[in-house]
Amino acid sequence: MMAQTNDWKDSHVTYDEATGSYRVDRDSSELLSTNVVLSIAAIEGVRPTQLPPLAQTIDPDALETVFGRSEDALLSFSYAGYRVTLDALGSIEVVPIGDAQPLQ
Repeated sequence: MMAQTNDWKDSHVTYDEATGSYRVDRDSSELLSTNVVLSIAAIEGVRPTQLPPLAQTIDPDALETVFGRSEDALLSFSYAGYRVTLDALGSIEVVPIGDAQPLQ
């Protein structure tokens, strides 16, 4: 499973030194919630099962519903020590909470 997490990081996660944030190239064959969990696991270098369940933070089904229907959705939430920001265009940004700047 760690190999899968490392592969995910290599192929989907890019670190931007200038902003201290990670950009995720969303895999549309996976659920949005799965993209979030796999990305943070890859950043942390842990198995996805070592992270708290995403459902303790946000309803994964509602997440899929909102972003499956809206063309202008924008959502930011905290999960596993990161601020995760999603938009309707499929962009996922992950910022360590200690480095997070308030949304404008």
